[in-house]
Amino acid sequence: METRPVVEYAVLGALRADVGGRALDLGPPQRRKVLAVLLCGGRVVVPTSRLVECVWGDEAGDAALASLHAHVSRLRRELGRTSIVRHSHGYELRMRTDQLDANVFSQQVRDGRSLVARGQHHAGRATLAAALTRWRGPPFGEFEGAWWAQSLVVRLEAERLDAIEARIDADVAVGDVGVLGELEALVVEHPLHEGFCGRLMLALYRAGRQSEALAVARRQRAALAERAGLAPSPWLAGLEYRILHHDRRLRQPRHLSHTRSARWHGRQADDK
Repeated sequence: METRPVVEYAVLGALRADVGGRALDLGPPQRRKVLAVLLCGGRVVVPTSRLVECVWGDEAGDAALASLHAHVSRLRRELGRTSIVRHSHGYELRMRTDQLDANVFSQQVRDGRSLVARGQHHAGRATLAAALTRWRGPPFGEFEGAWWAQSLVVRLEAERLDAIEARIDADVAVGDVGVLGELEALVVEHPLHEGFCGRLMLALYRAGRQSEALAVARRQRAALAERAGLAPSPWLAGLEYRILHHDRRLRQPRHLSHTRSARWHGRQADDK
């Protein structure tokens, strides 16, 4: 009986498959795409017709099916003979959940956010930092714009922003003063993201920089109107009002660390 190698798959950035720290040769672009589609499908049977459509699209010809079988055969040689199982109507990639970096990342984000919400800030920030170190670049980055990966990419990118928010909350709660510069950069990178904007406003206010906090609110309002035709959410507008009127409760660290992430997100319009 063949002993299956423990293959670690990575899609948070360029596609990788490693065994014991050694990168496996995944072959030419079409073969890499076959593996990526199988990984994107999770631990289920991906129909042969879908694989052909995802890999070859409108260019699929009579030879596409034979090419698919050949690519799978070569992948099996590299990943292990039983790694990809053929069924009557498709192929299944056999792996444990923790063999895919995206799955480990998602679980660590959930665990870290839960720890922060329960007030275990040191443990939460460590767990979230570990999750964020797995992020090497955009998910399935070499297949940018691939329709078959879009829903998973959107989910993972949203989870990354959730992780950054929760980690910043934990940083603030344990007294890390280095978050201000990071928040300023995040607001520039994601100008319509109300979670980052609100956190920056609050951090500036707590640093005694009320006028700058209100200027951030004005820029956010203008960006939402210009780029998305929207007004700030009631929560963000309320935060601006409370900063303007020096609400003393804003000075309390728990005002930030105990706020649910969904409320901080406000409205997630397209930043692009």
